[in-house]
Amino acid sequence: MSSVALRAEVDLGAIRHNVRRLAARRGDSVMGVVKADAYGHGAVPVARVLVEEGVGWLAVATVPEAVELREAGVETRLLVFAAPLPDFLPDYQRWGLDAVVSSPEAAEAVIERAPTVPVHVKVDTGMHRIGVRPEDAAEVVRRLRRGGVTVEALWTHLATADAADPSFALAQVRRFDGVLRALGDDAPPLVHVANGPAHVRLPALASRPALARLGGVLYGLDSDAAMSGATEGLRPAMRLVARVVHLQTVAPGETVSYGRTWTAERPTRVATLAVGYADGLPRSLSNRGEVAIGDLRAPVVGRVCMDMTMVSLGDPGGPGAAVALGDEAVVFGPGGPSAEAVADRAGTISYELTAGLTARVHHTYRDG
Repeated sequence: MSSVALRAEVDLGAIRHNVRRLAARRGDSVMGVVKADAYGHGAVPVARVLVEEGVGWLAVATVPEAVELREAGVETRLLVFAAPLPDFLPDYQRWGLDAVVSSPEAAEAVIERAPTVPVHVKVDTGMHRIGVRPEDAAEVVRRLRRGGVTVEALWTHLATADAADPSFALAQVRRFDGVLRALGDDAPPLVHVANGPAHVRLPALASRPALARLGGVLYGLDSDAAMSGATEGLRPAMRLVARVVHLQTVAPGETVSYGRTWTAERPTRVATLAVGYADGLPRSLSNRGEVAIGDLRAPVVGRVCMDMTMVSLGDPGGPGAAVALGDEAVVFGPGGPSAEAVADRAGTISYELTAGLTARVHHTYRDG
């Protein structure tokens, strides 16, 4: 640990707190979304915590993500969100995975190549990413059943559940309900409509056994400013900490970093931090971001570099004079600016900050 100058601290206890609080909101069962390395928090440790907390379903984006969990001993039901290419299907059988059917062609591929794989039929109610057209969905479900395939669930994804105006999402729910009516008694035993934002912001979306796909909210993250009130009581599970690796005083008229985009107007103490865009810190935080060093908020000065970022400590005789080599700066998370505040300055969302951390960022874990 002594040679680590940048670390992401993950609080598994916060994730336990969040999943308990979210599960208590309504009767839906929870599907824990651990894709993208659990939004950067670590898929294997997070999956183990969720299973310990009674979560019976997990979801990932790709087969390799699922294989990582299986090889780590995670045995719970596991859905792969991606639309599978036909040559991927044997891996679903080998690793005991649930597949998404998002087109009539995918349904035929499952029937032909992997009829023992349970499937979740995805209905495109307006997201227009992947999914069966609503008018085709009932026949796809029936065709799969005639082919001997177990249709575990029918589902859709909402485009505006986290928006200030969720009316489009509610229109999607109505389209989805139309598919269920068309299926009648042939409807699968499960549905999942609500993602995390819908789970915390919208009324119950299904009158039948349902799964709530919980992703960012599990980690205490908001995907939109409209979410802030709805996620009150959830705890952020990550903070990113970088150490000070260099200190200097920059004279008036001197510039900092590439492109000379920041010029000192007065003598300014500048700290260099061991974090850059190769670690996942957005370059768009150049001259816009800030970090916390103790009680001091230090703005980013100059362009974010690949491996380092400079921040202003202010007047050489001011509070920043107490900052020493090796001190820690909270880039985001408890004790510093929130991930949402940093993401807003970067022109993105908090999910991208945590999921965008690269492999060279050291992760530490505590559970309490």
